[in-house]
Parts: sequence; C-alpha cells; structure tokens
Amino acid sequence: MKIKENLKLFAFESSAFICGLLALIFSFTPAYFEADKPDLSLFQLAFGMSDSLSPNFILIMAFILVVIAVICGLALVVLLAIKPKEKIEKITTILAIVSGLFILIGGILLACGLFIQGLTESNSTLGFTQGNWGIKAGNIVVPILALISFILSYPCALVILKRKDSEDKALKVAKK
Repeated sequence: MKIKENLKLFAFESSAFICGLLALIFSFTPAYFEADKPDLSLFQLAFGMSDSLSPNFILIMAFILVVIAVICGLALVVLLAIKPKEKIEKITTILAIVSGLFILIGGILLACGLFIQGLTESNSTLGFTQGNWGIKAGNIVVPILALISFILSYPCALVILKRKDSEDKALKVAKK
C-alpha cells in the first residue's frame, strides 16, 4: 500500500515538474507581436530586450519564481525517487507547496506581462482588433502549464495532512 502511494506521489510530482519545465521553456517562445517589429517572448518582455522596453522588476521576479519552482520540483522528484515518503514528509510538503505556489504566481505574472510592462497603454484597442499588435502562443501556454503544474503538485503538498487525518481516524476507532 505504501509503495503504491509513493509511486502515485512520484508520478504526480514528476508530471508537475515536467509541466513547470515546459512553462519555463515556453517563456522563451514568442508571446507578443507588433507590426513591423520582431516578436517578443515573455523572457524578453521581463528583461526589456527591445528598444522601447525597459527591464521590469515584477516580471523579472516572476521569471525567477518560475525557475525556483522548477528547481524545487526537480529536487522533490529526486527525493521521492530516492527515499520513501515516510522519512521526508515535512520536506515533501514544503517543497511541494513552494513549487506549486511559485509556479502559479510566476506563471500568472508572466501572463500579465503585457499589462505590467505597459504595452497595452502604448497600443490602442483598435490596433489589437486590426491585428497591428497582439499575443502569441507563449502568452497563453505558460499560465496554462503553470496552473496544471500547481494542480499536480497538490497531492504532495497534503502529505502531512493526510497522515495526520489517518492518525486521528485510528485514534477515534481506538477510543470506541
């Protein structure tokens, strides 16, 4: 039973890590286009790698959060592969919470990069409907993958609560 549960947690966290890694990779794909200018990725938006943009601290922090989340996810996958869950319950819960929250916050902030950077103020709504500027796949895929990664790291985040709940149930049965 415990081996089966460890495998489930390993599978969930491995999937969360892969989705987080894909979110990080897709932050380098085109996310914004403007007529007569090269496409920009979320990474380029964050670090201001364009003539009209300056680096944005919020977007840089969002990118760093995504990187930290991927590192925490990788560490958790390695720990779950090496040691049984019972020996690392606290570490599992902490890493899963950090990984899940950081990837969610970072992905959402990166997805809002156009608004945070102020590109929607400099370009009109009419320009968006006419196709003079707009969003591309990177701006859509990153928050979706971040949300999926957050959802998949949820079971590992509840390891301690699940153990405590089963102990409480056993205590109630013992009292009766």
